[in-house]
Amino acid sequence: MKYLFNVQSMSPDIDPRSLRDRVKNRDKEVLRDTYYLINPDDEECKSRRLTLGHTTIYPSGSTTGHSHDDMEEVYYVVMGKGIMVVGEDEYEIEQGDALYVPPGVFHTTKQRGNLPLIVVWVTCKIEPSDL
Repeated sequence: MKYLFNVQSMSPDIDPRSLRDRVKNRDKEVLRDTYYLINPDDEECKSRRLTLGHTTIYPSGSTTGHSHDDMEEVYYVVMGKGIMVVGEDEYEIEQGDALYVPPGVFHTTKQRGNLPLIVVWVTCKIEPSDL
């Protein structure tokens, strides 16, 4: 069983928010690609609670705002600059920053600057009794 994964050998998720779709359909505001490196939804994955992702947000792009009622999340900025909205707060983020998002809190990430914003993120499912 393979336990090591690298973003260079992965395919991005294909949905309307990906760059590939944006090139075809230019009326969307979201401009990003996400790779799921470790995903409990994959039946070969040993993790049942942790998901590891790698997201590239292209210039002027953003993620779709969302929340996870049963997950906490941590973001680590690998490259670039941006703004992370968490609940009512906004944080300027750049390479080397890490940010925690509690369960049930709305969050979105917006790219700023000339270079893409690359973040690695981990979600962890939590038990209702831990909320």
